[in-house]
Amino acid sequence: MDTAFAKQQIESFVQDLNSAKPMPGGGSAAAICGAMGAALAGMSAHMTVGKKKYADVEDRMQEIIAEAGTLQAEMLDMAQEDAYMYSLVLQAYKLPNATAEESEVRRQAIEEASKTAVASSLKVTGACVRIMKLAYTTVTEGNRMMVTDGSASALLARACQQVAAYNVRINLGGVKDKAVAAEAEQLLERHLSEGERLQAEVLKEVDKRL
Repeated sequence: MDTAFAKQQIESFVQDLNSAKPMPGGGSAAAICGAMGAALAGMSAHMTVGKKKYADVEDRMQEIIAEAGTLQAEMLDMAQEDAYMYSLVLQAYKLPNATAEESEVRRQAIEEASKTAVASSLKVTGACVRIMKLAYTTVTEGNRMMVTDGSASALLARACQQVAAYNVRINLGGVKDKAVAAEAEQLLERHLSEGERLQAEVLKEVDKRL
């Protein structure tokens, strides 16, 4: 990872995905999709601002532009963080376990790395909910000419969320603390349920406006 993913050209990033390199992987690619989803919500708001027909929602669209920019930056950071989390977990699993003492050190390292990775992916699933809420607002209140971009925003965010959910689940395999695992699973289910609902609502509203 000589160059931060957010600083790479699109072609370079995609080529790195289609290679023998362990990173970037699915989680990083998903976060980039999430960043694009946030950006599209922002674009829909940008294309609403300044138009007399939508003067009543001008302030809300300005808020969406700011929120979308924040989420876009967060998602780009999460793309990098996902790669770091992967390396952290991988290093833990590679620790020696020839003796009882080594095995215990390795076990604790896996536990802590897995907890950290789960928390990181849950940040992504939660951020996706926030993006889809912005998409819904742009579709229902924003420029009607941009509704398909609103659908793209929601769909990209939902896809990102589903990928991140798999990363949560795979890393929960390394978490033996039942209380922590149960709390993570409950939070994930809330995020996924809300994401499913929001995607359906966005697409329903888009179809009504086409």
